[in-house]
Amino acid sequence: MDIFEQADAFTPNRAVLQEEEEAAASCADSYLRPALCVWNRRLSKQLYPDGMKCELLIISTCPTSCALLRAIGNKQCLGAVLAPGVSLAGNSLASGAGDPLASDKVCPIYTLRQAPPATAAFPGSVLHVDVLLVCCQYEVARERAPVWARSVLRQISWGHAVFLGAMAAEQFRGQGDASQEELIFALRTSASQQRQLRAGARGPVPLLPTGTVVGGLPASLLSYCQVRGASADLLVMVEMVLEGRPALLEALAAALGQLLRSRGLDAVAAAMYNGAVLAAARKGLGTAAACDAYV
Repeated sequence: MDIFEQADAFTPNRAVLQEEEEAAASCADSYLRPALCVWNRRLSKQLYPDGMKCELLIISTCPTSCALLRAIGNKQCLGAVLAPGVSLAGNSLASGAGDPLASDKVCPIYTLRQAPPATAAFPGSVLHVDVLLVCCQYEVARERAPVWARSVLRQISWGHAVFLGAMAAEQFRGQGDASQEELIFALRTSASQQRQLRAGARGPVPLLPTGTVVGGLPASLLSYCQVRGASADLLVMVEMVLEGRPALLEALAAALGQLLRSRGLDAVAAAMYNGAVLAAARKGLGTAAACDAYV
């Protein structure tokens, strides 16, 4: 044994071997507290007696997309996702005041079964599919995002999922200026891409440019579906400010409507993209209070 090997063997140090680090990383999520899904028992048993099964699942993960989903009419609050470390003090859900407010630190889950009255005059506007809407109204830390995604998606069975997220403009690596135009891109799982190819349709939203990386909760949701072979799309906006802009809100609604129509969900698209919803969503922009992060 030379002097260097002797130093490594007998000198205490706090260095972590790569093998030990990889072993710890693989089980790190198991030590994080999961999010808790709380359901309206009466309504869930009435509408979903065989479990939470829907044809379309939409999850919003940023203030702009949350404002859009909250503005949709004729929806019922089916439950909420509560995260450890996020206080329920002053929340309307905890006080029994009714539907959660935009300023509440909860993640409401809505069911949408019929088109709003404003779209009832359009042909084919009556929904014949079950749609679940999830609005994440609090920030989820990056390291907690996989646990949150797993906690929520394990509760629901869906045919196709659409996730709505945002990324900061300084993280975007592609052509276009987010301060001058509305930039919205898509990412798809392999199952979603195969379904689209079989249908002979092209994606209505351009794909995210190469070199741009999406992280946080949107990436964790899409990764969960990719690993399990589930069909899912991610619409990601490039935002200059977290609160969003009315023009970007309208662009998101239009992109979501085109995506749903390409999947044959014309009635759902009509419920998402119409004048009444956009007007209500514009008013809802910026009403969400600053919220503790799920850490």
